[in-house]
Amino acid sequence: MIIDLNIKNKNILVIGGGIEGTKKVKLLANYKCNITIISKEFDKDIINYEKKYNLKLVRKNIEEIDILDRFKEVFIIFATTNDKYLNQKIINWAKNAKILAYSTNEHEKSDFSLLSVISIDELIQIAISTSGKSPIMNKIIKNKIEGTIKNIIGNNDIENIKIQEFARAHAKKHIENPNERKDFLYSLINNSEIQDLINKDNIEKVKERIIKILDKLEDNKGR
Repeated sequence: MIIDLNIKNKNILVIGGGIEGTKKVKLLANYKCNITIISKEFDKDIINYEKKYNLKLVRKNIEEIDILDRFKEVFIIFATTNDKYLNQKIINWAKNAKILAYSTNEHEKSDFSLLSVISIDELIQIAISTSGKSPIMNKIIKNKIEGTIKNIIGNNDIENIKIQEFARAHAKKHIENPNERKDFLYSLINNSEIQDLINKDNIEKVKERIIKILDKLEDNKGR
């Protein structure tokens, strides 16, 4: 099952500061989570990211996993060391602590698999999954279709996402029924006037129009 996990402000623990650890830090860095990395040494990219992404670096060689007991309210643990037996200990510890865990060398024992993601303007994410069977094929398939998808999805789609976010927030104040609210949001997609304004990049005018429509709905309810 593919889900879009919200990790904003969550505590994420990465064990290992080498190549695999660096990959995970780069993946997590833009999600506004709290990242702690434990390692005897750190890849130069992690050092460079330390201030930019407010990373917490713990310089320690993990021989015994008791150190993990020091960290509270951890949401996910990434075991990225080059020692598969240590990674397995970390995974077992995480499972006992009821913490989501991922191991770079034992995907089948991880609680989830990492997908190859096509990102468009940080608003649209399209995930490629082989259900953990082949991360390499994830990347190959992504490379095959990424250009085509980005050609299909245009600026109009991006702006409609932003407008829908604005409209949903305001509609919740005026339309209590979820089905009626959904109908209202669909009506904006089919509203030629609003779509014409979006095509002309007149976003403020679109917002004004949406508020007027909602105000009119409110007035009609009061009659």
